[in-house]
Amino acid sequence: MSDAEFEAEMQRRKQAKEAQMEKAKNDYECLKNQVINELCQGAIGIHETLANFKAKAFSDMTTVYAMLQEYSSRHADGKGNFRIEHGNFRVSYKRQGKATFDERSHQAEKHIIDFVNTKFENDEDTKDLVMSLLERKKGELDINLVQKLYAMENRFQDENWKRGIELLKESYSYSHSKDYIGFEQRNEKGEWQIINLQFSNI
Repeated sequence: MSDAEFEAEMQRRKQAKEAQMEKAKNDYECLKNQVINELCQGAIGIHETLANFKAKAFSDMTTVYAMLQEYSSRHADGKGNFRIEHGNFRVSYKRQGKATFDERSHQAEKHIIDFVNTKFENDEDTKDLVMSLLERKKGELDINLVQKLYAMENRFQDENWKRGIELLKESYSYSHSKDYIGFEQRNEKGEWQIINLQFSNI
């Protein structure tokens, strides 16, 4: 093979390799663009379907709850959390928020402590029990524990006790943040399983 023929052959191979690389590039970009378009169009369709379903779910559950309130004559009670069930399906409606007690709660504690120290001076067990209901976690009272104090409001006529409970009630506020609806289906074992609509958990 002469030098000229050798050079021509090398040039041919180089051009063939470049053509192959160009084809691979074009094939990749074509497939990438196709996949992006198909997946994103599909995602848009699913998003719109979920958005419409979400609106319908909240509308329907709000209607059911309003009828439940009217039917049960409990118009103002509760935060709005409820659950309905039929056959193998169950739907839960939850209102999420944060319960807080402002600076008046600290004054309320002082009144209740004065009451406890006087009323149960020689009864350490009762003192500890009442004080445990005022336990704070990260500086916040637990509304579930405080409600146990509310339940005993009329049990004692002591001035410190009454004022303490009154201040606790005045200091309480609930900040509503978000509503949630959950769906469940009963399996063949009779166990409730979540119908998961979150993409990352499927």
